[in-house]
Amino acid sequence: MTSLLFALMLAQAPAQAEVKPATLEGVVMHAASQTPIKKAKVTLTAIGAREDSSSAETGDDGKYVIKDVKPGRYRLSAEKTGYQATGYGAKQPGEAIGQVLRIDAAAALTGMTISLPKQGVIAGKIVDSDGEPVAKALVMAMNNIYTNGKRVRLPAGTVPVLSNDLGEYRIGQLPPGKFIICAIPEAMYQPTPVTTETKSAASDNSVTTCFPNIPQMAMASELEIKDASEVPGIDVRLIKTRTVTIKGKIDGIPANAGSVTILNLTPKDAGPMGRATGVRAMLQGAESKFEFKNVPAGSYVLQTLPTGLGNLPYVVKAPLEVGDQPIEDLTIAATMPFELKGKLTAEVTPELKLGSIRVVLTPADDIMTTFSIGTPGESGDFALPNIVAGRYRVAVSGYPPTHYVAEIRTGEQTVAGDEVDIASAAQPIAVKLAVGQAAITGLARDQKGEPMAGAQIGLIPEPRRPFRMKSTRTDQAGMFRMPNVAPGEYLLLAFERVERGALEDEEFLKPLLGKAKRVKVTESGSQSVDLSVLPASR
Repeated sequence: MTSLLFALMLAQAPAQAEVKPATLEGVVMHAASQTPIKKAKVTLTAIGAREDSSSAETGDDGKYVIKDVKPGRYRLSAEKTGYQATGYGAKQPGEAIGQVLRIDAAAALTGMTISLPKQGVIAGKIVDSDGEPVAKALVMAMNNIYTNGKRVRLPAGTVPVLSNDLGEYRIGQLPPGKFIICAIPEAMYQPTPVTTETKSAASDNSVTTCFPNIPQMAMASELEIKDASEVPGIDVRLIKTRTVTIKGKIDGIPANAGSVTILNLTPKDAGPMGRATGVRAMLQGAESKFEFKNVPAGSYVLQTLPTGLGNLPYVVKAPLEVGDQPIEDLTIAATMPFELKGKLTAEVTPELKLGSIRVVLTPADDIMTTFSIGTPGESGDFALPNIVAGRYRVAVSGYPPTHYVAEIRTGEQTVAGDEVDIASAAQPIAVKLAVGQAAITGLARDQKGEPMAGAQIGLIPEPRRPFRMKSTRTDQAGMFRMPNVAPGEYLLLAFERVERGALEDEEFLKPLLGKAKRVKVTESGSQSVDLSVLPASR
């Protein structure tokens, strides 16, 4: 009887509605010619679940179809060798991240066109001051991008590129944008061994030179790459300048250190590219002697180059002023690195995987003698090796979008931003993750009051805490959603287009703060905010 009643109840219970999948289709085109691109890979990625993605390949007509798509919020992008990967709805050619797509159950989205620009080329010759070809010069194309709130030069395209025996070079795979070209002669980037010469003298030698034949990257001329453009004839004549030799030794190296270490003279304030443009030397022998050749006058940091391999027996990082005279018998003290213990605490959810989380410390002054990565175990404990006293940036990655960084502490001190002063192993680092309950949603409108698809929304904490900063794009209806927002006060801004990383630049933000909307987020409170889109900014 009981079984019969249970069966009758099941029969009368309403059946759960079947969630019907959606279909998405479109075409991938060459941005300039608007001709179809075959065999391009199109990827649909769920926001906040990178493992939940699907892909398709375009046919001869450039068309693609992605079926069985679950309802949700996604990003769509396309790529092919020789072209720059681009997101659907990107505001400019080659922009990797496009608009957000809200896909409903049983939806049939058509006409999803993605335009890919072809990558460009810069080519030319490297010659010496007499016009003779220079072989094995290291040639780099560098664009200007934001890193940690600062504009820096970083290599793009094919890296590394060495000039051939005719002095020729060719740098391909360049995305649309503006670049400078710099050439580093072999004598500068190749580590020099200690010689038996007893007396050093100043001499004129070729040094790092940027187009059009100037030694400072900051004064180099920018070259613009557009869709499929090839810029030939970018010749660089290496400049000769007075250089000196620097001889010395590293004091206090432990007996178990390796037999050969590379030292670098990193130009001060050169940013991440300083390690590439600095002169190098080999540290050799029981006396730990070194000899730098071809060093121009300037301000430097003498450092060991980071290897990223295992524990370091010692580290060198010391300022050095170089004039127009050789330096003899320089003594620099080695520093012994230490291990910094850490603890990560978090609210446990099915999405949280401790083995995927990384806590990373990198020097805040861009002179990277060490970098340290810790991965929490099941207890949340982690260790950061190769730490020396100094100021570091803290980055936490690999946690799910359900969580946010609630707090970072060193010893008894709460970290206000993303930088910490670490003096010794007695300052263990603690990272706390919390589950976000609050969300900010809204609508972004253009200057005519119409909803704007693909607008970029920036959420900026007050006071500034870079690890709390968020950004997203609006969907096809101009709507945006920022889940899991940490409690606190924020500024909200909407842009038609803004350069990636610019929102961490205080100088960029200053003139815009008066146009921002201020929001206060509580522990579990959600709110909706309408925004006016600011014109495109770069």
